[in-house]
Amino acid sequence: MFEKILLATDGSETALKAARAAGELASKTNGSLTLLFVMEPFNEMAYISLPGYELGIDPEKVERFQRESANAVLERTAEVLKPLGVPFVTRYEIGAPSATIVSVAENEGFEVIVIGSRGRGPIASFLLGSVCDRVMHRAHCPVLVIK
Repeated sequence: MFEKILLATDGSETALKAARAAGELASKTNGSLTLLFVMEPFNEMAYISLPGYELGIDPEKVERFQRESANAVLERTAEVLKPLGVPFVTRYEIGAPSATIVSVAENEGFEVIVIGSRGRGPIASFLLGSVCDRVMHRAHCPVLVIK
């Protein structure tokens, strides 16, 4: 049971707690563990230029920033797992976080998704929803939510 574990991380404190739980689960079940960080795609339309004004956004710099940000999150998460001695692989995707997490889990046969609950206030969660909520409702497999 739970031989393929997908840890969805964003580098937050609750995500790091989820990493510890996923590491312990992988250790107890002798399961494989994949760390997944998903970043929203860069939206050029959010930076509309005004006539006569050029923003000068360099797509290569944006891509480099995204890669560096992903690596920082994955390294921070990996630091939590290293003391547990559990082998893991890291993965970075660009897309809508909840949809990408669910898609990766389903398409690659993961048996459980481990994710941290960000713990927004009740009004913010109601208005904005959360990645965790959407993953729980759309996933084909069990979702372990860590507070």
